[in-house]
Amino acid sequence: MAQRRYRCEGSVCSAIAHDTGVFHHLLISRETKGSRCHTLGMWTFVEFKEHCADALALALPISCAGCGRPDRNLCHDCRATLVADLQYRELFDAESLTRLPLWFAMELATPLSGVLHHFKEQGRTSVAKALAQPFMEAMKASYRQARANEPELEITWALPPSSRASFRQRGYSPIALLATAAGVKPTTLLKINRRRADQSQLGRMERFSNMRGVYAAHPRAQGKRVILLDDVLTTGATLLECARALRAGGADVVGAAVLAYTPKNFQDTRRENA
Repeated sequence: MAQRRYRCEGSVCSAIAHDTGVFHHLLISRETKGSRCHTLGMWTFVEFKEHCADALALALPISCAGCGRPDRNLCHDCRATLVADLQYRELFDAESLTRLPLWFAMELATPLSGVLHHFKEQGRTSVAKALAQPFMEAMKASYRQARANEPELEITWALPPSSRASFRQRGYSPIALLATAAGVKPTTLLKINRRRADQSQLGRMERFSNMRGVYAAHPRAQGKRVILLDDVLTTGATLLECARALRAGGADVVGAAVLAYTPKNFQDTRRENA
């Protein structure tokens, strides 16, 4: 049984982790300078983590990425909302007349929008694990659907490539970090073929025109069965361009999984058995 030792007023306390998940604080050794460690009682693991967070906040002040509550990286209330509510949709490509099966984990609303903003734009990579939990559910749904008729199908996970400028600015790729936190290792199958304008300033149809021809497939994409991953979907222009480029490179794009979607662009297509 592993022990963690804490020194307290001249005596040594051991916090012994039991299978019950309770930390028992036991007096083990000697008196020093006439003082003796008092019985500290019992903490659950959650309480122990909360006390550690309180202590850490004194040295490193922080606020919740979702709601701004002080002293927590991601507070309990915001963390509790990060639960998958799976929805399914098929993105239609009018040029190739193909459909892309797509699973969403969550609607992009508060507090998820704040957490994602801090994760992508403020360098708060510490929330990746919490975001990965609902994302993983969308990935599992896409994986199960792709293998429904071919149980032995070998899946390759792929991402939209980040531009060099974005990577230099952030120091990391948000979707690559998120995929890794969700337990998969994406394969680099796409490369940037040309520059594009900032999508955030464009309307729906402009986004599709802006993305056309942006990506090209690596030769290694030939013959791969691919599921695409992304963090946020607004119009679907990025994923459809990824799928187009991969199919042109000889890959079979069997599905896509996204953490969050913007509801104004999609009707509710939730499945009862999702």
